[in-house]
Amino acid sequence: GVIKHNLLQAIQAAVPVTEPIIVTPAAAKFKTDFISPIALAIFNKYKKEGCFGFANPQQLAQAISSHISQNEVIQSIEVAGNGFLNIHIQPEYLASLIHNISASGKLQINLNVERQKILVDFSSPNIAKEMHVGHLRSTIIGDAICRCLEFLGHEVLRTNHLGDWGTQFGMLLTYLNDTYPDWETNAPDISDLETFYKAAKQRFDQEPEFKERSRLKVVDLQSGEENAIKAWKYIYKVSREYLQIIYDRLDIKIEDCGESFYNPMLPGITQELVEKGFAVQSEGALCFNVPGFELPLMVQKSDGGYGYDSTDLAAAKYRLLDLGVKRAIYVTDMGQNPHFLTIFEAAKLIGWHRPPETRMDHAGFGVVLGEDGKKFKTRSGEAVKLITLLDEAHGRAKEQLLKRSNEPEIGQQTHLNPSDFENAAEAIGVSAIKYYDLKQNRISTYEFSFDRMLDPRGNTAVYLIYAYARICSILDKAGQEAVAAALANPCILMAPQERALALWICRFPDTLETVIEELSLNKLCDLIYEVTTKFSEFYSNCKVIGTPEQASRLQLCLATKFMLLESFTLLGIKPLERI
Repeated sequence: GVIKHNLLQAIQAAVPVTEPIIVTPAAAKFKTDFISPIALAIFNKYKKEGCFGFANPQQLAQAISSHISQNEVIQSIEVAGNGFLNIHIQPEYLASLIHNISASGKLQINLNVERQKILVDFSSPNIAKEMHVGHLRSTIIGDAICRCLEFLGHEVLRTNHLGDWGTQFGMLLTYLNDTYPDWETNAPDISDLETFYKAAKQRFDQEPEFKERSRLKVVDLQSGEENAIKAWKYIYKVSREYLQIIYDRLDIKIEDCGESFYNPMLPGITQELVEKGFAVQSEGALCFNVPGFELPLMVQKSDGGYGYDSTDLAAAKYRLLDLGVKRAIYVTDMGQNPHFLTIFEAAKLIGWHRPPETRMDHAGFGVVLGEDGKKFKTRSGEAVKLITLLDEAHGRAKEQLLKRSNEPEIGQQTHLNPSDFENAAEAIGVSAIKYYDLKQNRISTYEFSFDRMLDPRGNTAVYLIYAYARICSILDKAGQEAVAAALANPCILMAPQERALALWICRFPDTLETVIEELSLNKLCDLIYEVTTKFSEFYSNCKVIGTPEQASRLQLCLATKFMLLESFTLLGIKPLERI
């Protein structure tokens, strides 16, 4: 934020334009701290008009840099051959940031962002169906986006758009009444929802009479018939209790607002679109042809029923107008991207969505593949249950701990008591799955591999958790008195490894800003991994305890610990102080 402010003032002094300031952390090979391509961006934008008399980007960059004098933040600025600005930070400024973080236990975030009401639509499984690996991505990515937004002070509505309505419920209610006619007084065990759903589907596919009764049951449900609503609520309750087991294990907080919530709004939406001329007749149905999109939105089916399109239109209106959200983020697979872009454009045409006052984003993600590079399925070809993955991750993490407890070599032994293994295995297993998913480019596919997820070497949650525990061990070894004494002193960064570590820790605010703008959680994962590797280089080259530099180096250890802890929390990962 401080560097951007300096740059903004210099640009306005050099040329009469106001452009978004671009500053990014520099890769190690550039031998600088930050780089900015802003001069090149301005030159390319205005070169047809002569770019205010500047012959090339280098000249413009030189003019901008001439308006930035050395100050408490910026040590120097160089102009690269391509017109980029190379920015070097004052070591004293870096050291003061490290001291403030280590003394306060907090990462100072001073992003100039307006606090908003933001809705994140994520997870959203179907009632009466198992959560599978596809729901894993939506649930983990959505939760981490919410955590980052909440950290910045936004009011976040964590919304679970459950598939709790529709034609499949006619089939499920009919099967419940046929198989368990006394279900109201003698509640059956239908906790194995997958088996229940498959049995109902089999009858639906094979018995025309059952299929017809199911169709009529949908009519009963949609008209609010008492017994149909009672049975629907029962199936909903059993299914939701099962979902909560998974949400608890993943540490997910979410509010349900499923498809059924919007059902009463659909006739009104249809009427509004007809009156405004957006919904037109097509083969007995009402369709909304959105310019620029190939497929129309189905506002109302020819039989008078409604589908996903009408429900999503109703949800968009409710969220933007009734709830008054300024940004709505939809976290689903990339296959639904065309659908949601059509919904967003439709909402804009109707007048509900008014950019830039309101913003709608589709945070699409790629599919999860098996290690064979094909869609991740069981051997029998079915979707992999999410609960099965969590159980296996737990089991494998516990195996690792048991193995380490029996290893004779120093450095391999675990410091946990066997009584702590279960809780530690759950934390490590769940964190391994979450981090492996979040470190991927969101829109890319990736191969699910327990071996790679739980590898204690490389860019994995296991490696990061071990590194975090090592930092906690160093601070414990130093003792509370030494740590308190260190905080009473200023921080001085002398060794190059100290400066490199401090610089990466202080990149947290800029990284978080990028994460929120691009919904790219992998950028935060990259930062965590870089900080961890830089800490390893620092610790290998700079002795901490019992040296003249102990005070400053303990502050660096503390700042690293607090930065990692905050970052883990934002990703929904639970670190361990002992392992």
